[in-house]
Amino acid sequence: MYKKILVPLDGSERSTKALFHSVSLAQKYTAKITLMHVVPNLPPYVNTAVDRLGHIPQSIFDELMRNGKDMLDQYVSSISDKNIDTDKFIVMGQPADEILEKANQENYDLIVIGSRGLGEIKGYIMGSVSNRVSRHAPCPVLIVR
Repeated sequence: MYKKILVPLDGSERSTKALFHSVSLAQKYTAKITLMHVVPNLPPYVNTAVDRLGHIPQSIFDELMRNGKDMLDQYVSSISDKNIDTDKFIVMGQPADEILEKANQENYDLIVIGSRGLGEIKGYIMGSVSNRVSRHAPCPVLIVR
């Protein structure tokens, strides 16, 4: 049924729950899981201020990518004893767009995502990533609360 499961992670409690739910599914269906982290784009005023800030945007980007990689490494380590075929992927962009692009390009059978990892108020203002993914995904989406 499920052979490829995409698991977007943001470090929140709900995304961690989504990971462990996906692990259970992967064990049951002998599926491969891809742990994905999307580093949100830098705000426009940082991108356009490169002349004034010099190397600062690049160092911010490098730090965000390093933190994302460390987070994914910790998640992989936390499930290493489960004998699941796992890979990881990190990218910078708009989270929902990047998740949908990855799911479309690589034909995932299921996306398991935590609900509103940013928190209720911020998620309401910015729009829920999980809501957008569930509306536009090419495959079933399991939202974990």
